[in-house]
Amino acid sequence: MELNQLQCFVAVLEEGGFKRATARLGVTQPALSYQIKRLEEELGVQVFHRGPGGITPTEAGRVLLDHAHEVIGAVREAHQAMSELSGGVTGEIRIGAVKCAGTYFLPHVLRALRARHPLVRPKLVYQDSDELIESLLANKLDVAMAVDPPPDARLRHQGVFEEPISLVSGRGHRFYGRASVDVAELAGAQFVSLSPRTSAGALIRDYLDRLGISVFPGVTTDNIETVKRMLEAGMGVAFLPDMATREDATPAGQPPRLWRSAIAPTLSLPLVLVTWRDSRRSNALDAFVEEVRRTGQHWDGTRGQPAEPS
Repeated sequence: MELNQLQCFVAVLEEGGFKRATARLGVTQPALSYQIKRLEEELGVQVFHRGPGGITPTEAGRVLLDHAHEVIGAVREAHQAMSELSGGVTGEIRIGAVKCAGTYFLPHVLRALRARHPLVRPKLVYQDSDELIESLLANKLDVAMAVDPPPDARLRHQGVFEEPISLVSGRGHRFYGRASVDVAELAGAQFVSLSPRTSAGALIRDYLDRLGISVFPGVTTDNIETVKRMLEAGMGVAFLPDMATREDATPAGQPPRLWRSAIAPTLSLPLVLVTWRDSRRSNALDAFVEEVRRTGQHWDGTRGQPAEPS
């Protein structure tokens, strides 16, 4: 059994099929099929059920998957340890993030990380907070940036910052130009809503439920950029993290396309960095965590870039 065969096997299951696995691995489908065939012949078992519903693991495949993750992880740690013998900061970091943080905050972190440690190779995936924690516990990630994750004795939580959430409206809306809006004024208002399947959307839904405010979701989507375009088109108002609207709400020399109004009671997005509590961390991961801390300490999402330290 070869490491490459295990990597192919894991990729097919995690990507949900051969086609997407080939893109992830950078191989042709015949080459991937050949590796899986060799694996099954060597083990003497079938590892996949292949049907109209897609690829699913057999019982043998489920057992193999656990061992495959352990082997791949051990090899990865061995490579990392050998790289660090030279005292350098190098290697891959598997980063998971909620999409808002990954889109608007992490680019600043990764730019600074590359400037200090150009041999570090970040690999970024987007998931919702619950999925991020599951992936971290399954050793599919080294670190996760989640929204208010639940306590877990196995994991270390490090608060990054609380990102303000504002009420956002487009030109022509009755709230446009208002410095603040009381949530009681929102009853019956037409909203462009972030899906509650997203971390920010679930936070906003729970906020309104606690206050007993009922709004009309004229449009629901899981994409923040879609929400913004809908607001520009006059489809309603939305709650959005300030980091997502800094270019739209604070342009230079012209009226903003979108307007941010403060809300009372206030609402914010608590971003938390999550890592394993007791496992050995690579130099590369330590460097990333430190860069998140440094950037988050001076972060000003209203400008979308770190504020200068005083």
